[in-house]
Amino acid sequence: MSGAQAVGGVRGGLERALLIVLLVWAVAASAVAAYVYQQAEGLRSELSSAKAALAARESELRALRARVVLVNVAIDYGNGTVKWFNSTPLPQGATVLTALLCTASRVEYVYGKYGAYVRAVDGVEEKIISKSEGYSWLWYIFKEGKWAMGPVAADAYKLSDGDTIMWRYEHWKF
Repeated sequence: MSGAQAVGGVRGGLERALLIVLLVWAVAASAVAAYVYQQAEGLRSELSSAKAALAARESELRALRARVVLVNVAIDYGNGTVKWFNSTPLPQGATVLTALLCTASRVEYVYGKYGAYVRAVDGVEEKIISKSEGYSWLWYIFKEGKWAMGPVAADAYKLSDGDTIMWRYEHWKF
């Protein structure tokens, strides 16, 4: 074998080896690409399903939200303690009395000719000193930047979404 034949044989062997390496690389790259494509398609399918599920939950949430009002409720015990219950969810049509019943631990009230009258909240009871003086539970609503005394009995005032009310134990005198 001459030197040229030996070089040609080595070159031919290198070319075959290079072709085999390129063929293996092409097959491996194609397999990886197919795997990645399959994974991406699976993720697209999952994302599509998740979007559909989210849209369904959002629709349910809108329907539920239409049946609920969120209100802020404060209870002022008259001794410096004020408890706030912000964004309290209540059923549509809930009253100021409903809000108190849902936020305070214990509420004692009676119905009179003018509606519900609250006698005690969390053990703080009304105290009548005389016909013209005492301590009672009164409710207020925050409107137009200020507190206003409730215009009707607590069981007659229906709350709207975003209302802020306060039950206050306070001294009164005529």
